[in-house]
Amino acid sequence: MNRSGTVAVAGVLLLLSGALVVRAYERELRPDLLREGWYLGKNDKRYEEFKRGYVKTFPLPKEGIHIERIEVRTPFKEMVDRARRAADGYSPVTAEAEYKKQPPPLVVEVTLKLTPSFPAHTPYTLPIHIGPIYVRDANFWQDFDVHLVQRGDIEPRAATGRPLYSCDAWGGCWLIGAQVAYEFDVDQVASRPATVVVFSPDGQTLEAEFDLDRLK
Repeated sequence: MNRSGTVAVAGVLLLLSGALVVRAYERELRPDLLREGWYLGKNDKRYEEFKRGYVKTFPLPKEGIHIERIEVRTPFKEMVDRARRAADGYSPVTAEAEYKKQPPPLVVEVTLKLTPSFPAHTPYTLPIHIGPIYVRDANFWQDFDVHLVQRGDIEPRAATGRPLYSCDAWGGCWLIGAQVAYEFDVDQVASRPATVVVFSPDGQTLEAEFDLDRLK
């Protein structure tokens, strides 16, 4: 290849690398990214393609709690979701004003489901049962430990959980799991692959990698 061809290829590679940098995870969202997020949230087809990289699901284990789903919500993903949930009248201008007022953090959301070997209560038999029945606390999710690992270990600065229930037509409800949002300081997270590590009280350790060098 001659010199002019080499220079041309180098220029293309430089442009491509620049495009990748623009698409990487960003702590602070520029107005053009907020507009892009608004359009993504309002477009069903594009949104379905977009969200795939932010979510990982896991099969039911042989024993123990089922760590069913892990989702990473970057500030960009959160703004896309806000646009998707918002009623008519939510515009790019509204999104930008909302972001400036309170930029969203980076959040890891973990969905936990109870199983026969990690149940809502101790086993019992009918019609005769001897001994007490212990019901699992709805805040059982507080016994789980979640970290984000890049070049070092990043601990969440806050965690908020809500129990999940299944209810029948007669008003009876029983605990089936929990959904927990772990909030991380965006200033501690870089645009490189990150591994979410979940430690459960029954001895499981589950890892899920998300490429923040590609995701916004």
